[in-house]
Amino acid sequence: MYQNLSIVYDRIMDVDYDKYKNIIKQELMDSNNLLILDLGCGSGALTEYLATYGQVFAVDKSEEMLALASNKFSKANYIALDLLEIQALNKKFDFIISAFDVFNYLENFEEFTLALENVYAVLKKGGKFIFDIHTPSKIDELLNEQPFAYEDEEISYLWFTYPTENKLEVESEITFFVKEKDNLYKKIYEYQKQRTYNIDKIIEKILEIGFKIKTYFCDFEFANKDYQNSKRLIFVLEK
Repeated sequence: MYQNLSIVYDRIMDVDYDKYKNIIKQELMDSNNLLILDLGCGSGALTEYLATYGQVFAVDKSEEMLALASNKFSKANYIALDLLEIQALNKKFDFIISAFDVFNYLENFEEFTLALENVYAVLKKGGKFIFDIHTPSKIDELLNEQPFAYEDEEISYLWFTYPTENKLEVESEITFFVKEKDNLYKKIYEYQKQRTYNIDKIIEKILEIGFKIKTYFCDFEFANKDYQNSKRLIFVLEK
């Protein structure tokens, strides 16, 4: 996954990273000299900002994404690692963030639980963990409002989503056309799956592992707790 998408990732990501920076600022305030884990850092959109608060370890499974991230900001520790293996870092972090859908790519709820347990294990007592996940409403939207399309002078794509045999899971088929020399276009295919889970079940598991839920909110609106009718749920957890 992302082996082909990394070529055009930053161009097509329709997300507002400033909203995440605002959340980080609110939680970390004037903290400094922290040990920070950017978990599933992708192309490193948040890594440089996180570095204003301390030393950053940026982890991603995709070496292609890590190459993009390190080209943007070289002063972080970039490590190709599955998020289920982060205990191999042998470090304890003050702050961990996993932004924009990372947990939606885990294969099943067992992996989702294991990922939370691994984060808990490498988080210092009193440390904070922020992550987000699609709501069931978002998965329904991906199925009901497709196909998605995008076009500019250099890149265009068609994005189709399909249901799978699993509840609250979608499979995506994305075809890119990327302009190269002499007005020729390179055709790139990307296939991926995303899934989510019953939100009450997620909350139950978070508490069972030992996290405290400092707060949660939806769609980057701090007062919005209505995850039944929102697209994205953001958790702020403490150990």
